[in-house]
Amino acid sequence: MGIQRALGNVKDTVQNIPAFRSLLEQGSEEAAAAEQAEQSAAAARAMWVGALTETAYIIAAADGKVSDAESGEIVEGLVGLTDGAIPAEEVVDMLERVQGAVEEEGQKARFAEIAGIVSDEELRDALYLVACAVAWKDGGIGEKQGLAVRALKDAFGYSEGKHQKLLAAARG
Repeated sequence: MGIQRALGNVKDTVQNIPAFRSLLEQGSEEAAAAEQAEQSAAAARAMWVGALTETAYIIAAADGKVSDAESGEIVEGLVGLTDGAIPAEEVVDMLERVQGAVEEEGQKARFAEIAGIVSDEELRDALYLVACAVAWKDGGIGEKQGLAVRALKDAFGYSEGKHQKLLAAARG
């Protein structure tokens, strides 16, 4: 199925989450704001883009490796998911940043960090849908990807019911 296609399956659902849309639009709306507010928005957006990219990367890397092709699919998938609001260059840059952190700290520690950064429930749902879509990329979830999704479930404190609901929504 591929990551790009899997993310395409959840695109409408994720884009209908108001907090997700608001975050994507925030960059252009902040242009008229004071420089300090602009910097704050840029920092929040960068943290969001980092969390989004890292979540996709962690799930893709759960089997021990992310090929160049998979990295490319993550980039294209996230650019498509956001209708280009997050440009490919930004995703590529973020992928390079997160790889070392994941390798050094491990997925559970990184998911705990992401949970600390993204406290908004709707944005967490958006991240979770992305994680599930990446896990479903080949039409089925492998054991290691499933465990990685469950690690994110635990980091977010999701119930089994919510996990199953979002997992089903991401299946496409």
